[in-house]
Amino acid sequence: MRHLIIAPDFPPFISGIGDYTHRLAGAMSACGEHVDVLTLSDAEPSTEADPTGYAVRREIPEFTMSHLRHVVEVARDYDIVNIQYPGVHYGRSPMVNLLPAMLKRNRAAPGIVTIHDARVMRWRWRLRTWPMLNTVRGIIHVDPGDWPVLKSWLTFGEPPRACIPIASNVDVLPVDESSRAAWRASLGIRADEIACAYFGIIYPHKGLGELIDAVGQLRERGHPLRLVAIGDFDREADWRGPLEEKLKRDYVSWARGASLDRVSECLHASDLAALPFYSGTSTNRSSMLAALGHGLPVVTTDGPSTPAEIRELFDLELVMPEDVDSLRDGIERVLSDPKLAGRLRQSARVSATRVTWPAVAEATIAFHREVVDRGWA
Repeated sequence: MRHLIIAPDFPPFISGIGDYTHRLAGAMSACGEHVDVLTLSDAEPSTEADPTGYAVRREIPEFTMSHLRHVVEVARDYDIVNIQYPGVHYGRSPMVNLLPAMLKRNRAAPGIVTIHDARVMRWRWRLRTWPMLNTVRGIIHVDPGDWPVLKSWLTFGEPPRACIPIASNVDVLPVDESSRAAWRASLGIRADEIACAYFGIIYPHKGLGELIDAVGQLRERGHPLRLVAIGDFDREADWRGPLEEKLKRDYVSWARGASLDRVSECLHASDLAALPFYSGTSTNRSSMLAALGHGLPVVTTDGPSTPAEIRELFDLELVMPEDVDSLRDGIERVLSDPKLAGRLRQSARVSATRVTWPAVAEATIAFHREVVDRGWA
């Protein structure tokens, strides 16, 4: 089959959806499928190794109505079109939301959508998805808890759908004592310090500000703790300045603009990870999967987006969101209880291997085939 994946965000642009698309396309290609990625043309050439096995078509100046016809014509060369949604660079244009209907009208190729983070979308963004969800030939959601939200927006019946969880976007580099020591030194981590990692694009709702404060309080309590912040901003905003000031504190090592290999080095250099999402953790948190894959005990939040079965799937130290005291105390429990830390560390890598990219690719290919076999009827 010939698969076209549409992603507005793609490496080298820092984006969870872009990284997801890169991993998915590569894994599908490794399964013998023909895969192309259609994305924006304004990105700079990647400094990473060239992707193998699939082509990246950087030919859309912007995803607006003026380019809708071009995307439909491109889609005629494929058996199926998979739209990754949402994404920063779709903006507020209705183009992508109307694309499945235009594909159907022109019999170009069946259009399906992979929905990320439906439960945390504001109602205006959910409203935008209505024409998309009601004209696509199939729906993939990466979080089991998203389906009730998506189902509530379906007016004309339910198309085929599949829940296909994501895998970690970060490969685990080989590590030994000398390389770990070198990576710790490069981050300014002293031999007597305990390193706590944060990983992800920096937004206020990721809880980094609260984490910096919690680490500061733990240092005042006598814990030799250093924060390793792995990530960067992807936009200018009023909240950026205050967060950048916090990142300048002397107990914070900021690894900004890190390549995926550098992310792995930073995670190897750390002793635990803290991911205090305001909305709570979930099965589709790639940063959590990356930390688990590196064998780190993970302190994260139990919020409105956290599925009830999360404790059955992952061994985590859960705390309250948007609460510095709860976050501080959760980290302190891991620091002060060797048995707890050992248990979390032992189960971390096992948890991370529940989903792999080959498994994600095989499930995606099977669903694509199901949709294509149904035809336009």
